[in-house]
Amino acid sequence: MEATADDLLSFKEFPLIEETSGSSAQININSPQRTTASSAIETHDDTATQDSSSKPASILSFEYYQQFFDVDTMTVVDRIATAMVPKRAPANYLKLNIASNPDMYGPIWIVLTLIFTIAISGNMASYLQHTGNHHWRYSYHLVSYSATAIILYTVLVPTALWAILKWSAKPVDLDIEEDAPRSPSLLSLICVYGYSLAIYIPVSVFWTVQVSLIQWLLVITGAFLSSFALLTVLIPAIKKSRYSLFIVLAIELAHFALAAGFMLYFFHAPETEAPVEKSSLTKTTVSIASVVVNTTMQSKKM
Repeated sequence: MEATADDLLSFKEFPLIEETSGSSAQININSPQRTTASSAIETHDDTATQDSSSKPASILSFEYYQQFFDVDTMTVVDRIATAMVPKRAPANYLKLNIASNPDMYGPIWIVLTLIFTIAISGNMASYLQHTGNHHWRYSYHLVSYSATAIILYTVLVPTALWAILKWSAKPVDLDIEEDAPRSPSLLSLICVYGYSLAIYIPVSVFWTVQVSLIQWLLVITGAFLSSFALLTVLIPAIKKSRYSLFIVLAIELAHFALAAGFMLYFFHAPETEAPVEKSSLTKTTVSIASVVVNTTMQSKKM
């Protein structure tokens, strides 16, 4: 039957409205239609949240780099102590502590502090070497020289080590345990090497002492402690390489060469014995020549 105009204009009762005893009306918020709509909205919001969280951050965004600085003070202090004290790190330290959360906060601050510490201490050593010379001036080039050496070492050496470990990895054994150490990532190696330079910050201050024996003892001590602690962390990954012995020797030599280069270029006093010998030889030659001239003149007079 078709609806008439009176039926269309008349008021009708709907299920969303309930009458009460006080002849007032209220909306039933627990109705099935409203519950279904609200659950659909919540499901849509949850899906949107999951999609936004699972989407990787862009390399040009701030969130991408924020993950590399997600560490607290105690973690940084613990990693600095581990990089300076040999045998402090457990056998699985690289996998559990570094690989799970490699940070750039500690290495960046250590590198920057070491750059300025070497530059300032190097100028102090130069001042002590030229005591009494009123024409001595502060060398600002030491900042750029130290920055170039430290940054190149912190980036190139871990990159080379990462490539060698990838290239020389032993064949995977099917019976190997699941918790065996994997090949470390490049970011993990840069993090470990950045922390390994922390010991040279106090050593660079003591290098200002212009005693050659003390300077070389500091080179040996700093390089030994830092490289030994570095190998303690990296040895589980190095063992998976076919050339593990050569890699260990290369790490030791590179660390010792870095320390010796710092001391010889920025702090070591130049040798002054050669000019003294040269001047004494010149005086001796001049005196001999004068004696010969005097003898010749006296013989002519006679």
